[in-house]
Amino acid sequence: MFWRLVASLFVVCTLLVIGARGVGRSSTPPPTFLETGACDQPCWQGLKPGVDTVDHFLYMAQSSGPYAGRTTDAGDSIVTMFELSVYGLLTLADIVRDFGPPERVSCLGLDHSTLFPGAQIVTSAEVYYGDGLVVVSLVRPDQTPRLSPDMRVRAIRYYAPGERAYEIGTTTGWHGMGSSAVYDVCQPFPVSP
Repeated sequence: MFWRLVASLFVVCTLLVIGARGVGRSSTPPPTFLETGACDQPCWQGLKPGVDTVDHFLYMAQSSGPYAGRTTDAGDSIVTMFELSVYGLLTLADIVRDFGPPERVSCLGLDHSTLFPGAQIVTSAEVYYGDGLVVVSLVRPDQTPRLSPDMRVRAIRYYAPGERAYEIGTTTGWHGMGSSAVYDVCQPFPVSP
């Protein structure tokens, strides 16, 4: 009798685990509004810096998602850089899910941010896509030199084809999520007590 009860509980628990995994896999992650459209990086919603106009980008930024945008141009209204300000609504995990693993990672550093109440000094980093023409600015609300999936995205900048947005020798190849043992540190971090 005891063994039947144990076997029944085992079968019920196994079925519950299998069901929970199935539900977790079938749920659709929330949209990030970062679709490239019909073009390769650097591209957002079908818009390419170096091709599209400032007005076209600003219209799309206002009508295609929850983010604000800004641009630069060379005086001819053709966008040389556009930036999506995402205000921490996305994480590094969201970016990796949509864009894949980054090509390069900047040094891990300290920065100021108002994104996290009560944490003015944050850990920051940038990751690069599209041969250095797409820059994702990341922050975390502590002073731990670590790249982690929960890092919040401040902004994503898309540059027109040309020079990379980072200087050669200032980045590291992608080695997954990791700490200062894997990625360079820009300046010394405070020592924890």
